[in-house]
Amino acid sequence: MKIVDRMLGLSARAVIKQLIIFYIVGVLIHLVPFTRPYAIALTPFVLTGLGGWVFLYCLFPVNRTFIAWSAATYVVTYLLEAAGVATGAVFGSYVYGASLGFKVMGVPLVIGFNWLLIILGLSALISSKISNPFAAAVAAAAACVLFDFVMEPVAIALDYWTWAGVDIPLQNYAAWGIIAFAASLAYNLLKMKIDYRIPAAYVAVQFVFFLVLRLALLITDTAA
Repeated sequence: MKIVDRMLGLSARAVIKQLIIFYIVGVLIHLVPFTRPYAIALTPFVLTGLGGWVFLYCLFPVNRTFIAWSAATYVVTYLLEAAGVATGAVFGSYVYGASLGFKVMGVPLVIGFNWLLIILGLSALISSKISNPFAAAVAAAAACVLFDFVMEPVAIALDYWTWAGVDIPLQNYAAWGIIAFAASLAYNLLKMKIDYRIPAAYVAVQFVFFLVLRLALLITDTAA
């Protein structure tokens, strides 16, 4: 508990500053060919470690409703991913690579956790600005789809996952929009109130991380 107390003793501003620094370093080591393999190998540990740190800030003080929503969101998104990998019926036909670490039913354990944090960060931020729960859920779902749209080419390049076809299916974006809407609506209807600053910052730094790497891919492809 002393370790947790020290971690939670940091101000939101200090945590956000550390997240920004960490992801700037992450971008740089992904851009350098020599260090990229090491950065990819560390990906599941980074997502678990930083994600767990962010989640702790949302978790305390302990709120049973928040814990139940988080557990349900993780389990549902994970099972849908497993169904998607097995059948291709949810998101389209795809398989996960080795970059995201240990897999169960063909799905990395960390992927459901990261999607939980993305949905949480966007839902908490948007619901603090939009009072109507349905409108807030629609906005959060749209933001999740935008996040996925920016991430997809980078994720493929880094062997997070691979689609069976040449193009990323529109079904993938539609599915994530529906899933994010349902989870966000549940968040809003349960009237959970958490400090959105740290989880929203976590989403923001990941978004910028993927955006920069996507632009780098675009430049590389154009030059080739």
